[in-house]
Order: sequence, then structure tokens, then C-alpha cells
Amino acid sequence: MASNHKLTGVIAGRTISGTGNSNDTLTIHFTDKSTMSVKTSGSSNSASTGGAIKDVLQQGTTLTLEFEGGSTLDIPLAEATSSVIVRGADDALQYAD
Repeated sequence: MASNHKLTGVIAGRTISGTGNSNDTLTIHFTDKSTMSVKTSGSSNSASTGGAIKDVLQQGTTLTLEFEGGSTLDIPLAEATSSVIVRGADDALQYAD
């Protein structure tokens, strides 16, 4: 699986404070009040709160969040592209793919 360098650069070091699912979209909330929305293939996903992002890997329609503690979270994407949006605490767009 290849590293998604752009997304890693945006969210590395951020800590997850909570998650939510609605209409095949997983929303990850970070402690800095930023959010990451991921269009999923319909699978229910959640991420452990308190996990700090170390790296983001992507292959096809699988996005993997690697945490600093060594655990990972695989997220099945709706499509290989146009599935991820990151917004800052001020709602400004920080990443879109």
C-alpha cells in the first residue's frame, strides 16, 4: 500500500476526538476541531478516540489510517478518488480528493 503523502501532511499528528456515520459518510472529528469526511462504500466504520494519526496509506478503494501506537483503521472508500475532504476548525478546505 502506498503512502498518501498529501493527506498525511495535512492530518499527521492530529488526534481523533470522535466519529459519526451518516448516509455512507464517515466523519472523523479531531481534537483541534477540524474534521475529515470520507465517502464510504456503505460499511459502518468508527475510529478509536484518542488515536493520533501517524501516516495515511491508500490503495484503490481502501484508505488506511496508521496511528502512532501502531494500530490501523481500514476505511472502504466509495471510489478511489473524490472521497475525502478535510476542513479546519474554521471550516476552511484543507484537502480534497
